[in-house]
Amino acid sequence: MNSTRQKKEKHMYIYIYIYKTYLRRIVVKRYRMKNCRDILIADDDSDDASFLAEAIQHILPSAKCVHVRDGIAALRHIKTNAKPDLVFLDLNMPLKNGIDCLKDISNLELLPDTPIVIYSTSQNIKDIDQAYKYNASFYIIKPSSFTELCKVISTAIVFLGKPRGERVEKANFVLKEGKVVV
Repeated sequence: MNSTRQKKEKHMYIYIYIYKTYLRRIVVKRYRMKNCRDILIADDDSDDASFLAEAIQHILPSAKCVHVRDGIAALRHIKTNAKPDLVFLDLNMPLKNGIDCLKDISNLELLPDTPIVIYSTSQNIKDIDQAYKYNASFYIIKPSSFTELCKVISTAIVFLGKPRGERVEKANFVLKEGKVVV
């Protein structure tokens, strides 16, 4: 009985390894985002930020993630440091939320060529519409598992790796649990 369980667990680990290797190859070898080195994560929840950073580094091993706790700190970081290659903004943060931070980045043209992704638990259509209006590249609804988060991030990176002139259509703007939703 135990040996059957051990075999199943061994096969599960092999499957996970193969899946992780497959994802990494698809994302890193075929798309422009493989050169993505500096990633800014603005999230007031350090556990969520660590979870996201771990998923990003799993997919893009050479990436360096910097974490700030609110929109004001994100703007300060953008203005005073080298421009990040990719930005993740939590929607609900103290001092300045993700949408207000996105508005400032857009209105001040601080990162005209940098993809900015809203990363939130909110599924409010008003939040999604505002994020699209102010040129977020994607709106990711936070998944509950690491595997699902890796799938969602991989999907976003595949789209972000396409030529810069193309913006994702509104129908493909929201990513949730590895699926594109309206």
